[in-house]
Amino acid sequence: MTALSPTEPVRPGRAQWAALILFAGASGAVDVLAFIALGRVFAGVMTGNLVLLGLSFTGTGDEGGPAAPLLALAGYVAGVAVVAPFTRRRPEEPETRWPRTVVGWLAAEVVLLAAVAVGWAAAGGAPAQPWRDVVLVAVAAAMGVQSAALAGAGAAGGPGTYFTGILTRLVARTTGPGTVGLADLGSLSRLLTLTAGASSAALVYAASAPWAMAVPLLWALAALACVTVPPPLPRAPSSSTGRLGSRS
Repeated sequence: MTALSPTEPVRPGRAQWAALILFAGASGAVDVLAFIALGRVFAGVMTGNLVLLGLSFTGTGDEGGPAAPLLALAGYVAGVAVVAPFTRRRPEEPETRWPRTVVGWLAAEVVLLAAVAVGWAAAGGAPAQPWRDVVLVAVAAAMGVQSAALAGAGAAGGPGTYFTGILTRLVARTTGPGTVGLADLGSLSRLLTLTAGASSAALVYAASAPWAMAVPLLWALAALACVTVPPPLPRAPSSSTGRLGSRS
């Protein structure tokens, strides 16, 4: 394995960049479904939930009280707390790739989203209480797992559900000194995919609510496939090419 020089920044590989972009789509899809169907809160944006929690204590809004934001916060914190201790990188694992434990926990997130999607479809896309609260906790926990796992990937990973910092850095780099690099294009792609994920889930929910929770599952499955399916082996040169080369 070739070691990186001390001054060479660690960047995600192509597969990791693709997975980061697709996980952003999953995050946007889950958040929009939580907001429109699970109590007008977010599954992954805990800053927003803290604001909604503060609003609920004032009695000035038309929200349903502090229960929904508290449940989302509890689910997210639980997901992070479970995953964070188990995402340490092994010495033999390259820094440009995600540790096996990170990929394993992302697979666990996909399994959790699949279970939620099945229950959601069985409830016709409108789970009644107390199952609605169970679904909210479950999807918030899934986003906590995603965030903690991607944070455990180190410099080859990145935020999994919160993107304000990414937007800030992108604007600062494009308006300040310096040039825009591939990492900035990747960040822009994540922001655009976050919006696309939200739009796709909202459209499916409006058309057929029972299928809506399959949308974030598909985004997450595609992301997981990027880092679990091995790339195709390079094609060996054909015999004809070899013969031509030997004659030249």
